[in-house]
Parts: sequence; C-alpha cells; structure tokens
Amino acid sequence: MFVSYKINPSLLSGATATTIDFPINMEYQLVDNSELVERVFVNGEIEKSVNPILDYEKARFIPVYDNLKNVDTITYIVSLLGSNGNLNIPTYYSDIEIKNDDIKFKKNAFTESALILSFYDNDNPLTQNLVTEIEIYSHLSSGDYYVSSTSTQIAGQPKPANQIPLKFVLSNPLTTPVGFYEGYHIYAYRDEYLVNNPPKSLYMKAQYFSAKTGKILNLSTSSSAYPINNLIYKLYTKFDLYRNTTGFYYSLDTTYSTNVQYSSVNNPNLMNLTINLYQIQAL
Repeated sequence: MFVSYKINPSLLSGATATTIDFPINMEYQLVDNSELVERVFVNGEIEKSVNPILDYEKARFIPVYDNLKNVDTITYIVSLLGSNGNLNIPTYYSDIEIKNDDIKFKKNAFTESALILSFYDNDNPLTQNLVTEIEIYSHLSSGDYYVSSTSTQIAGQPKPANQIPLKFVLSNPLTTPVGFYEGYHIYAYRDEYLVNNPPKSLYMKAQYFSAKTGKILNLSTSSSAYPINNLIYKLYTKFDLYRNTTGFYYSLDTTYSTNVQYSSVNNPNLMNLTINLYQIQAL
C-alpha cells in the first residue's frame, strides 16, 4: 500500500533543502486553562465525593472526685412509690413484688430487671440528642448476704427480699477484684475530647424496668412532687467528661445535681459516690 504526500515548499529548509523536519510527538497540545480546571475543579470534586474518615474508636472514662481521687464504688439507690401512693424510702425488693426465691434462685423476675441510664448532650427535651445508654441489671452486693450462720440463717445465703434495698452497687475493678462493674465506666468517642479542653457535659435520665411486672418507671432526682412544667428540670443528673494528659475521666456536678453525694472511705485516695433516684411524682 502506498501513501502519497504533497509537500508544501514553504516547509523546506534553506534554498536547496532536501529534508523535512517532523516532530516526534504528533499529539496536539492545549494552550488554555486545562491544567487549572484539572487542579481546582476536578480534584476538588473528587475530594467532595469521597466520604470523610470518621474515628469511631471509643475511650473509657473513669469516675474521679475533684480531679484527684478515684471512686471506689458507685451506688444508685432507687426509691419507688408504694401501694399507698407514697415513696418508700428505702424501697425493698419485697415492695416491688420480688420474692425470696426470685433472688435466691436468680429468676428472670430479678436478674432481668434493670436500671436504664440514658445520656443526652443537653437537658432540653426539644433539642437534645441521645449520646449513649447503659443498662445495669439487678444483682446483689456483699451486704445483701448473711455473713454468719444462726438457727434461722446460713452464711453466704442472700437475705430475704424485705431486707434487701433496691440499689445497684458498681465497683472499681482495680480495687475490688470481685464485684459488679457494668456501668462503672462511661464510653464516648475519643476524638471529641481534646487534652485539657473544658469538660463536655452529659445529662443522665434514669428509668427502672421491672421484669416482674413489665413496667418501665421514670425516675427523678428529687423525692418531692412538682408540676409538670417544673418536673422537667428534675429529671437529669449532670456528668462532666474531660481528658487530660493522663487519661479520660468524668465527675458529677453536685451543684446542678442535688441527688449526688461523695463520701470518704478508709483509703485517702478513694471516694464513694451515691446517686439517689426517685419515682416521678407529678402534681
């Protein structure tokens, strides 16, 4: 196959030129804003189409007092309304239809009942977002067992239901190797807490679920009855979460939350924390 070319005399080099120069790269080149379009527009749109990298790793926050002392135990004490419409303070398991055998043989009526703690980013029900939730199931603490044997009791056996108050004792796993730990720590996304930044507050609202009756009872931070429009401000316990150079910690705001008490123990580096919760009474 033959191809014929017609040579333009103007391409010849010199007066008596016998050669023609052809470039190696015969592709055309743009001399406009293509590079700018590629760098600014195309690459920018590619970045927008890629989902951002999110850090879903959570940190474990440890309860402390005054930034210095660890908390040895956290005790949630729950007081519920009796059949007469008044609060039973304290409330015993027998007051909520839990029998001796329910406790002794760890029946579902006892073990599946739970304290439900819901943590929100603020205390306004119209704008708040649920951050995390903790369920603490019924269990016995050391004080709920007989420590010595008599003619009517056996050491190591649980006390009767009318002698065991409705409470949830959470132990520090470092100081109490044998205990109940669920709910002692709070878990939150670590990238939301920077070192030495001001604390972020979570507002805890509590409910009690009875596996015996199937009812969920809303709890308040006050034992008094309030009108509906004021009751909303008595539902929350304030937790302050923060991070410093040594780790992640939380403490409770005893000014905002009047249902919270810290108390000292024999060890000067430890404190006990008690949180009182009461079934809601509305006027």
